[in-house]
Amino acid sequence: MSLARALRVLAAAMILALALAACSSDDSTETDDASGSATSTADEAAGDDEEAAEEAAPADLTLVSEGNLTVCTEAPYAPFEVEDPDSDTGFGGFDIDIVDEVATRLGLELAVINTGFDALTSGTAMASGTCDMAISAMTITEEREENIDFSDPYYNAAQSLMVPADSGITALADVEGRLGVQSGTTGEAYATENAPDTAELVAFDAGADLFTALAANDIVGILQDLPVNIDRAQQDDSLSVVETYETDEEYGMAFEQDANPELIEAINGALSAMREDGTYDTIYDSYFSES
Repeated sequence: MSLARALRVLAAAMILALALAACSSDDSTETDDASGSATSTADEAAGDDEEAAEEAAPADLTLVSEGNLTVCTEAPYAPFEVEDPDSDTGFGGFDIDIVDEVATRLGLELAVINTGFDALTSGTAMASGTCDMAISAMTITEEREENIDFSDPYYNAAQSLMVPADSGITALADVEGRLGVQSGTTGEAYATENAPDTAELVAFDAGADLFTALAANDIVGILQDLPVNIDRAQQDDSLSVVETYETDEEYGMAFEQDANPELIEAINGALSAMREDGTYDTIYDSYFSES
């Protein structure tokens, strides 16, 4: 082969090699672009999911159990707290329905723990890490605010006197003998201040014990929250609510003092939204509607 022909062959081979290299580079770039686009789309989707989760459950909430709103209560105290084996939490009632809706709006599952009332009003149930908060038909008082923090009020309450319908008692002034109250409650405080000298106040640790004592004729009547007495009298026509007392009480949810302001803010926000969109009224009417 002549030198000129050899040079032409070599030149052609070099041109072909350069062309193949260029094609390979273009394919690689397209693959990289496609991969980059897919990665970007996946990252955006993951970011959207994370943002949605953060909106549902505020990341700055400190909770006893991650993903759960753990609530302490004292049950039974119908219609606010009742034991309900068919419920996911084992409990029902006005308070439970309200806090369950609050938990849902915060993207949390509700867990309920039954405990003594004193542990709630003193704050020990929350301070010990048993629960995040408490709801138990608990009146907001200055004395309790020395030990616990409260949410915004969620229910307006009054006190009342319930007695056997055939007792002849028509007012607190008529009471002679043992009058039942629950220890540490505003009912006990009202009775202490207003009951006549002829009444002997007997304090019980649990609200349910009042009904047992009344049925056994161990006490002549019960002075406690009006809705609770009304609920009992509606179930038992041998009982009658003979007098009510407007005490301007408001119930609040309770928290460990100065420990969890973010949770209180979130709870108050959910309560406010429930009032604005009508959910609170729907729950309230299902328990207390006069119709």
